[in-house]
Amino acid sequence: MNVTFDMESAPEILYRVGRRPHVWEWRDWRTAFPDRTFHNRWDDPKGEYRVLYAASSRFGAYLEVLSWARPDLELLADCSRIEDNDPTAPRTMPPGRLPPGWRNNLIIGKGVSDEVHDPLVVVGSSASLAAVRLVLAREALQFGLKDIDAEVIRCGDRRFTQAVSRFIYEHAQSAPNSCAGISYLSRYGDDVWNCAIFEWDGKPFPVTHVWRRDIALEDSDFLAACRRLHIEPS
Repeated sequence: MNVTFDMESAPEILYRVGRRPHVWEWRDWRTAFPDRTFHNRWDDPKGEYRVLYAASSRFGAYLEVLSWARPDLELLADCSRIEDNDPTAPRTMPPGRLPPGWRNNLIIGKGVSDEVHDPLVVVGSSASLAAVRLVLAREALQFGLKDIDAEVIRCGDRRFTQAVSRFIYEHAQSAPNSCAGISYLSRYGDDVWNCAIFEWDGKPFPVTHVWRRDIALEDSDFLAACRRLHIEPS
């Protein structure tokens, strides 16, 4: 079956937050879950290739790893119903909180995507979504989806998006040098661009390390991501 994807080049500079000390490395297979994935959106459901996740900005890289610490929706909703009879008292929402020492376990890295010569599939474009819908209808129904659209790609069942990753990977295998991975917008905002780069046998590691640094409390991008997510930095 002939399918058509929209494609784009990877940005020259990529950023990634990961566990120290080797932020620019594939995840160790020994840390995979029993299903052979790392429980990320574009992992291989068959556990045969790994995926490197990165963002085009430092702010975006921080946003992705901090999102879990956002204040709970039920708490925010409850707080919005509180009436304060003292007009001079400040009215604030409780921020989310990071565990003490959270920053000590991670580092931020900057890399050059000079080995990502092949383009990335823009998975959320109209052409790519149409191709996925045409080929993966059975899988969508299997996972209880009523349709395949941009919402499913960005926020839906990760078992399905992993199936999408596998479909794109196998399609690229049949057309050598046709795809390096997936380009996608963050579920936390259209202003954040991310990529998922596939591990290919026989090809060099796709990103050249430029620098890696501790996540400093005064890091302006870290603080900006905390403010955007309403998280108290620590």
